[in-house]
Amino acid sequence: MANKKRSRRSALSVEDQALWEHVTQSVRRVQTDLMSVSSQNQTLELNEPIRKRASKPKKTRTSPTQLASKQFKPSVPSMSHGDTSGMDRRTTQKLKRGKLDIEGTLDLHGYTQTKAHQALSRFLQTGYETGRRTVLIITGKGDRLGGRPGILKEAVPGWFNETPMRQWVAGFSYAAPKDGGNGALYVRIKRRRDKS
Repeated sequence: MANKKRSRRSALSVEDQALWEHVTQSVRRVQTDLMSVSSQNQTLELNEPIRKRASKPKKTRTSPTQLASKQFKPSVPSMSHGDTSGMDRRTTQKLKRGKLDIEGTLDLHGYTQTKAHQALSRFLQTGYETGRRTVLIITGKGDRLGGRPGILKEAVPGWFNETPMRQWVAGFSYAAPKDGGNGALYVRIKRRRDKS
């Protein structure tokens, strides 16, 4: 074996041998903190790959509207026109046909969105607290000449799915033509459960 090692060394050219000797003469042993680590009987794996720090997830800014929608997400499924999962089948059919007695009406014509939202919330809360069950909300149909739907006509159904209105509304549907058609909504208010 010793002969093989010597033969490898002798296989170097004279120039390579001179270069090797020059490099090995300039090498000095460096004492670092690694020596203190090894003296504490801890081993350092030199071949272990360097682990990168886990990058922190980037913070994303949340707009106030996104924050509001996150805060007011109902834990129950969203309602839409004609979706009356909080009601029995017979009552649902009567509501859609306009056969239930209307116990209150709120006309939102001429309201801004903010004022309409406030008025609707107060109206539904009062209806819930006083035991009203079926009410009519008039939103208007929108711009008839331009063909654009009304702002409130589109907004009100979404408001029914937000807190606090979601806790008062069992279901809603477009009104019958005699009560305003698709420019108005029948709303069925939940029955108040007294906590006793």
